[in-house]
Amino acid sequence: MIWKSYLALLLMFLMFFVTLSIEPNQVARTIRSYPIILVGLFTAFVLVPVLALSTKPFFSPAIYAGTVLALCCPSAVVSAFWTKVFKGDIATALVMSIVTNLISIVTIPATMLIAVGTVLNVDIPSMMINLAEIILIPMMASFLLRKFVHLDWNRVSSYGSKAELGILVLVVWGSIAQGVKYVRNNIVEFALLNVFIFGILAFAFAATHFLTRRFGHEKAISIEIATTVKNAALSLVIGLTAFGAPILPPLIANLIAQNLLLIPAKALTEEIAALRHNGLREAKDKKTKSFESVSIVHESG
Repeated sequence: MIWKSYLALLLMFLMFFVTLSIEPNQVARTIRSYPIILVGLFTAFVLVPVLALSTKPFFSPAIYAGTVLALCCPSAVVSAFWTKVFKGDIATALVMSIVTNLISIVTIPATMLIAVGTVLNVDIPSMMINLAEIILIPMMASFLLRKFVHLDWNRVSSYGSKAELGILVLVVWGSIAQGVKYVRNNIVEFALLNVFIFGILAFAFAATHFLTRRFGHEKAISIEIATTVKNAALSLVIGLTAFGAPILPPLIANLIAQNLLLIPAKALTEEIAALRHNGLREAKDKKTKSFESVSIVHESG
């Protein structure tokens, strides 16, 4: 298929541009702050797949299997890009992408066996090579460039945002295009499937927010996005290999739903950030006024 020939290359460039805006020590700090990563692993590999079980009574076995597969996949590489757009902690999103993709070698077959009763043969060497190509190599290249080429990399990264968005559009288009002819056969079912998956992801996003808000706004955003933006490319490869074309509709629906969810999620997180900022400012003003009152009383005495 044509999309396979350029997908990995596009994702490599996307990861390279995104990681230009972070320092290696930020990644190291995130690894040491493992409790939030553990929460992210729970939401990505337990919460979302459990919610996917709700589709079983409403769809055919193939559609149900595809839904479970799509929603039990690890965090997508593009979750780091969306975290940057949402002004979250990019390093946390990056670590989540790496860790969840590594662990998915075990979690995907286990989830599909438990939920669907299907034994999947995962090509572990290919997954490891793919992980190195689209995450580790671009990340190391950007870190080395930052170290040996002295520029204002934050400014360069801001210019690269448009390129990142263009790459993302090509990635989504290339992934969706191959399933169009199958979707046309049953548009009503596909629309219903989108509604179901959108609802599952929205619930997971909200639940993840309440589980992670104690870690701070930026880190919470990172885990929320890493939980709901799934590795659609991996689900397509595994799904087409194991089940064939009939499994495409839920895989495509998941890709559409998770990107649509980001629209209201962006507005909601901005509102939460504004409320938090106003609350901190009010608390600071009250503290200042209290201090001034004490000073006046002291001077009067």
